[in-house]
Amino acid sequence: MSKRRSWFRISVLGVLAFLLFSGLMGLWQAMSSDSMGFAPYIAKVRVSGPILNADDVLDQLKVVEEDKAAKGLLVVVDSPGGAVVPSESIYNAVKRISADRPVAVSMQSLAASGGYMVACAADRIYAYDSTLTGSIGVIMQSASVTGLLDKLGVTPQVIKSGQFKDAGSPFREMSPADREYFQALIMDLRSQFVQLVSQGRRLPVEKVSELADGRVFTGREAQRLGLVDAIGDEEDAVQWLRSQARLPKDAEVKEMDSTQTRLFKVFGEAQEQLFMGLVAAANSPRAYFF
Repeated sequence: MSKRRSWFRISVLGVLAFLLFSGLMGLWQAMSSDSMGFAPYIAKVRVSGPILNADDVLDQLKVVEEDKAAKGLLVVVDSPGGAVVPSESIYNAVKRISADRPVAVSMQSLAASGGYMVACAADRIYAYDSTLTGSIGVIMQSASVTGLLDKLGVTPQVIKSGQFKDAGSPFREMSPADREYFQALIMDLRSQFVQLVSQGRRLPVEKVSELADGRVFTGREAQRLGLVDAIGDEEDAVQWLRSQARLPKDAEVKEMDSTQTRLFKVFGEAQEQLFMGLVAAANSPRAYFF
């Protein structure tokens, strides 16, 4: 068999495999939508533990955002907060979903700082009496090891391009200028946090600012202050969502599975890579499709 015919056969098989893969992907995606007649449901996403990386939660929220059968979203928050950007990323994703369908948050034992920021993107927040929430504010911590280095006889040598390039370094004491610089950063981040809470909770900025001193509140106190809407459990939040979405009282609550979302992502990337590979083969002088 000539080399030309061999490449022709390989190319044809590649195209057929691509078409089959695309068809299976389309069917798999359609199975989660109204187009296949599947019953509408309430999607459930958990935000648990320190919020240091938002990728997994964002993947799940993307599936919810794109699925027409998901008529509402329940976000279960049990988190002390975490890094600023991941918390804000989840807030933004939840806010996008709330633009066209009801979103409720069910706070568990702890929904503080970044965890409370996420909750503020919802239309309605439920907490237990004993939930600890709030902690509106930002913190940055560092330590100096200069005393230890002195005892060890170690002297750090630093070459820097600007005054603040090593600000916060543990190898030197923080100067008044460093402290002023970091304080300005922290206060700007705090201002952003206060604005998000003010918008999400429809509270005056001045009132939120009074509460934004790092304090945590019980669920009961938070309701009195307007930081949460109601005292209730997860089922109360679900029933509210069903009512808002005009779903039956027994409509399914489907918890988003991180494995499923990763599989969706892997399939999509594999499909794209296969397509690009075929395009590259088509442009290769050794590939013959006709």
